[in-house]
Amino acid sequence: MTGRAATRVDPALVEAARQGNQAALAALLRAARPQIRRYAERHCMADAEDATQEALWTVHRKIPTLRSAAAFPAWLLKIVTRICFGLVAPLWHRIERLQEDGPPVREGVDIDLRLDLANAVETLPEHYREAMVMHYYCDLPVADVATRLGITQAAARVRLHRGRERVRKRLTCAPAEN
Repeated sequence: MTGRAATRVDPALVEAARQGNQAALAALLRAARPQIRRYAERHCMADAEDATQEALWTVHRKIPTLRSAAAFPAWLLKIVTRICFGLVAPLWHRIERLQEDGPPVREGVDIDLRLDLANAVETLPEHYREAMVMHYYCDLPVADVATRLGITQAAARVRLHRGRERVRKRLTCAPAEN
């Protein structure tokens, strides 16, 4: 799904699918499936096959909204990335699941603080948010975060640091509710 992937899918096929040609859409989904699957196998924290199916379904539903055939590879990558990293659902749902299923929440930390934290993380730019969610909510080590994001460990540490700083600033500068 890099520049190399752009040559794998015929732009005429993408355009025909975008215009509503069902045969072209079926052919496009067949052509894109291996690329989606490879990406999902390398980056998904969940089942790669489920992520692949969800991405294909999203492409099927949203292809008319694609602005141009040339944008297809980047658009597809964004869809798969969001599905793989679970960024489609709001962060606070994931936190609620972690509270129910995951590691115990420290005693004395109230729900309002946890929700403020979730909201602060949710407002981060995507590249910081992805790193923060993978490291702090999914308990992935920095090396795994770097691998899944396709960046160096140093870059992953920088994203985590900058994400923490932005969250800290948002939490300390947030107006107090009376």
